[in-house]
Amino acid sequence: MVAKSIRATMSRTRPADRRRKSTRRMAVVCLVLVGTVVAAGCSSSSGSAAKTTTSKAASASSTTVSSNSGASTGSGQSSGQSSSAATSPPSGPAPAITTFVTPDNIDCHNGNQQNFSASWTTTDAVKTTISIDGPGVYKTYGANGSDSLPFNCSSSHSFLLTAYGQDGRTVTKTITLQPRNVQTPTTTPTSTPNPTTTT
Repeated sequence: MVAKSIRATMSRTRPADRRRKSTRRMAVVCLVLVGTVVAAGCSSSSGSAAKTTTSKAASASSTTVSSNSGASTGSGQSSGQSSSAATSPPSGPAPAITTFVTPDNIDCHNGNQQNFSASWTTTDAVKTTISIDGPGVYKTYGANGSDSLPFNCSSSHSFLLTAYGQDGRTVTKTITLQPRNVQTPTTTPTSTPNPTTTT
Protein backbone atom coordinates (compact mmCIF):
# COMPACT_ATOMS: atom_id res chain seq x y z
CA MET A 1 0.00 0.00 0.00
CA VAL A 2 2.78 2.38 0.94
CA ALA A 3 4.77 1.36 -2.14
CA LYS A 4 1.77 2.12 -4.36
CA SER A 5 1.32 5.60 -2.89
CA ILE A 6 5.05 6.34 -3.33
CA ARG A 7 4.88 5.20 -6.95
CA ALA A 8 1.78 7.28 -7.54
CA THR A 9 3.49 10.31 -5.99
CA MET A 10 6.62 9.75 -8.09
CA SER A 11 4.59 9.36 -11.25
CA ARG A 12 2.86 12.69 -10.49
CA THR A 13 6.10 14.52 -9.76
CA ARG A 14 8.10 13.18 -12.67
CA PRO A 15 6.28 15.10 -15.41
CA ALA A 16 6.60 18.29 -13.33
CA ASP A 17 10.32 17.61 -12.84
CA ARG A 18 10.68 16.95 -16.54
CA ARG A 19 8.97 20.26 -17.34
CA ARG A 20 11.24 22.08 -14.93
CA LYS A 21 14.32 20.44 -16.41
CA SER A 22 13.25 21.25 -19.97
CA THR A 23 12.47 24.82 -18.91
CA ARG A 24 15.92 25.09 -17.36
CA ARG A 25 17.53 23.66 -20.47
CA MET A 26 15.69 26.16 -22.66
CA ALA A 27 16.74 28.99 -20.35
CA VAL A 28 20.37 27.85 -20.60
CA VAL A 29 20.13 27.61 -24.40
CA CYS A 30 18.58 31.11 -24.55
CA LEU A 31 21.33 32.51 -22.34
CA VAL A 32 23.98 30.92 -24.54
CA LEU A 33 22.32 32.34 -27.67
CA VAL A 34 21.97 35.81 -26.14
CA GLY A 35 25.60 35.70 -24.99
CA THR A 36 26.71 34.73 -28.50
CA VAL A 37 24.70 37.53 -30.11
CA VAL A 38 25.99 40.11 -27.60
CA ALA A 39 29.58 38.92 -28.07
CA ALA A 40 29.21 39.08 -31.86
CA GLY A 41 27.69 42.59 -31.62
CA CYS A 42 30.49 43.79 -29.36
CA SER A 43 33.18 42.39 -31.61
CA SER A 44 31.60 43.96 -34.73
CA SER A 45 31.10 47.31 -33.02
CA SER A 46 34.65 47.27 -31.70
CA GLY A 47 35.82 46.41 -35.21
CA SER A 48 33.84 49.32 -36.65
CA ALA A 49 35.15 51.55 -33.87
CA ALA A 50 38.66 50.52 -34.82
CA LYS A 51 37.86 51.30 -38.46
CA THR A 52 36.44 54.69 -37.47
CA THR A 53 39.49 55.48 -35.38
CA THR A 54 41.74 54.47 -38.24
CA SER A 55 39.83 56.61 -40.74
CA LYS A 56 39.83 59.58 -38.36
CA ALA A 57 43.55 59.22 -37.86
CA ALA A 58 44.06 59.02 -41.61
CA SER A 59 41.91 62.13 -42.28
CA ALA A 60 43.72 64.16 -39.61
CA SER A 61 46.85 64.11 -41.72
CA SER A 62 47.49 67.43 -43.45
CA THR A 63 49.16 65.91 -46.51
CA THR A 64 47.73 63.23 -48.74
CA VAL A 65 49.91 61.66 -51.40
CA SER A 66 48.10 60.14 -54.36
CA SER A 67 49.49 58.50 -57.45
CA ASN A 68 48.09 58.12 -60.94
CA SER A 69 50.06 54.94 -61.63
CA GLY A 70 52.25 52.60 -59.62
CA ALA A 71 52.07 51.22 -56.11
CA SER A 72 52.45 53.22 -52.96
CA THR A 73 55.40 52.36 -50.75
CA GLY A 74 55.31 52.02 -46.99
CA SER A 75 57.15 55.29 -46.45
CA GLY A 76 54.33 57.29 -48.04
CA GLN A 77 56.25 57.83 -51.30
CA SER A 78 54.84 56.64 -54.57
CA SER A 79 56.76 54.51 -57.02
CA GLY A 80 54.59 55.78 -59.89
CA GLN A 81 55.55 58.44 -62.39
CA SER A 82 53.25 61.24 -61.19
CA SER A 83 51.95 62.11 -57.76
CA SER A 84 50.24 65.09 -56.23
CA ALA A 85 50.14 66.31 -52.63
CA ALA A 86 47.04 68.05 -51.26
CA THR A 87 47.51 70.10 -48.14
CA SER A 88 44.83 71.56 -45.95
CA PRO A 89 44.88 75.38 -45.68
CA PRO A 90 46.64 76.75 -42.63
CA SER A 91 44.36 77.82 -39.84
CA GLY A 92 45.75 81.04 -38.45
CA PRO A 93 44.08 83.75 -36.43
CA ALA A 94 41.29 85.69 -38.13
CA PRO A 95 42.22 89.17 -39.38
CA ALA A 96 40.69 92.23 -37.70
CA ILE A 97 40.44 95.91 -38.64
CA THR A 98 41.40 97.95 -35.59
CA THR A 99 41.09 101.46 -37.09
CA PHE A 100 39.78 103.05 -40.30
CA VAL A 101 40.16 106.83 -40.08
CA THR A 102 38.62 109.28 -42.56
CA PRO A 103 37.09 112.76 -42.32
CA ASP A 104 33.45 112.91 -41.21
CA ASN A 105 32.53 114.47 -44.54
CA ILE A 106 34.25 116.07 -47.50
CA ASP A 107 34.44 119.86 -47.94
CA CYS A 108 33.67 120.69 -51.55
CA HIS A 109 33.78 124.52 -51.35
CA ASN A 110 36.67 124.83 -53.81
CA GLY A 111 35.66 122.41 -56.54
CA ASN A 112 33.85 119.26 -57.53
CA GLN A 113 36.93 116.97 -57.44
CA GLN A 114 38.51 116.53 -54.01
CA ASN A 115 41.04 114.25 -52.32
CA PHE A 116 41.03 113.24 -48.67
CA SER A 117 43.38 111.32 -46.38
CA ALA A 118 42.45 107.89 -45.04
CA SER A 119 44.48 105.59 -42.78
CA TRP A 120 43.90 102.17 -41.23
CA THR A 121 45.49 99.53 -39.02
CA THR A 122 44.79 95.80 -38.81
CA THR A 123 45.87 92.77 -36.81
CA ASP A 124 46.71 89.32 -38.24
CA ALA A 125 46.28 90.57 -41.83
CA VAL A 126 48.73 90.08 -44.69
CA LYS A 127 47.24 92.69 -47.03
CA THR A 128 44.37 95.16 -47.39
CA THR A 129 42.40 96.59 -50.30
CA ILE A 130 40.23 99.67 -50.81
CA SER A 131 37.14 99.60 -53.02
CA ILE A 132 35.12 102.69 -53.93
CA ASP A 133 31.36 102.42 -54.56
CA GLY A 134 31.37 98.73 -55.38
CA PRO A 135 33.28 95.45 -55.33
CA GLY A 136 36.08 96.43 -57.74
CA VAL A 137 39.46 96.96 -56.01
CA TYR A 138 40.76 100.53 -56.25
CA LYS A 139 44.19 99.71 -54.78
CA THR A 140 46.03 97.02 -52.76
CA TYR A 141 48.12 97.87 -49.66
CA GLY A 142 50.02 96.18 -46.85
CA ALA A 143 48.41 95.22 -43.55
CA ASN A 144 48.47 98.86 -42.34
CA GLY A 145 48.33 101.84 -44.64
CA SER A 146 47.26 105.32 -45.57
CA ASP A 147 46.48 107.05 -48.83
CA SER A 148 44.94 110.11 -50.43
CA LEU A 149 41.66 108.93 -51.94
CA PRO A 150 39.58 110.68 -54.62
CA PHE A 151 36.11 112.07 -53.95
CA ASN A 152 33.62 113.45 -56.49
CA CYS A 153 31.35 115.99 -54.82
CA SER A 154 28.35 115.17 -57.02
CA SER A 155 27.09 112.60 -54.47
CA SER A 156 28.01 110.51 -51.42
CA HIS A 157 30.51 107.66 -51.83
CA SER A 158 31.26 104.41 -49.93
CA PHE A 159 34.80 103.26 -49.19
CA LEU A 160 35.22 99.56 -48.41
CA LEU A 161 38.34 98.40 -46.55
CA THR A 162 39.02 94.63 -46.76
CA ALA A 163 41.71 92.90 -44.66
CA TYR A 164 42.97 89.46 -45.74
CA GLY A 165 44.29 86.85 -43.29
CA GLN A 166 46.99 84.23 -43.88
CA ASP A 167 44.42 81.48 -44.49
CA GLY A 168 42.27 83.52 -46.89
CA ARG A 169 39.69 84.72 -44.37
CA THR A 170 38.60 88.34 -44.79
CA VAL A 171 37.02 91.09 -42.72
CA THR A 172 35.56 94.33 -44.07
CA LYS A 173 34.58 97.78 -42.89
CA THR A 174 32.67 100.38 -44.92
CA ILE A 175 32.56 104.15 -44.44
CA THR A 176 30.18 106.35 -46.42
CA LEU A 177 31.17 109.99 -46.80
CA GLN A 178 28.86 112.88 -47.68
CA PRO A 179 29.86 116.05 -49.53
CA ARG A 180 29.33 119.46 -47.91
CA ASN A 181 29.56 123.02 -49.22
CA VAL A 182 28.90 121.77 -52.72
CA GLN A 183 29.25 124.59 -55.23
CA THR A 184 26.44 124.92 -57.71
CA PRO A 185 27.58 125.95 -61.12
CA THR A 186 26.87 129.59 -61.81
CA THR A 187 25.42 130.64 -65.13
CA THR A 188 25.68 134.11 -66.42
CA PRO A 189 22.46 135.36 -67.95
CA THR A 190 22.76 136.18 -71.59
CA SER A 191 21.09 139.29 -72.84
CA THR A 192 18.59 138.79 -75.54
CA PRO A 193 18.18 141.56 -78.09
CA ASN A 194 14.88 143.34 -78.15
CA PRO A 195 12.86 142.39 -81.11
CA THR A 196 12.71 145.16 -83.64
CA THR A 197 9.38 146.24 -84.86
CA THR A 198 8.81 147.51 -88.32
CA THR A 199 6.11 149.88 -89.19
